[in-house]
Amino acid sequence: TKPQQAIYVIWCLEAEVNNGGFNQYYYNPSGAFAALTAEALRLVGAVKCADLVMRANAIYETQADEITKRQDGTLAGFSKSYIDNPLNALDDEFYAVVETEDLQQLQIDYIKKHKLDFIR
Repeated sequence: TKPQQAIYVIWCLEAEVNNGGFNQYYYNPSGAFAALTAEALRLVGAVKCADLVMRANAIYETQADEITKRQDGTLAGFSKSYIDNPLNALDDEFYAVVETEDLQQLQIDYIKKHKLDFIR
């Protein structure tokens, strides 16, 4: 269901960004959900985080060639892709935003309000 999808893509975002920032989010398969994530965040009430993800998506869409040019499939290449990466600045902003918008609590509240979408 759309509510289940929302919870899943938010979980993917949190897991990747908390582990390796937005650079890792877009590098890994989770990045395939980037277009769905801002809407999912809005759905659960995380408006600030949704706006941040929209900005990250815009940066990645316009600068993907530059961001990924060092990514050659090796760990060294992936590590080098953090150098001068415009997404890096958004990582700290994400950590600050989730301090004010508790994504876990927002998701819990959303699931409680939409129980039937999760118990089928």
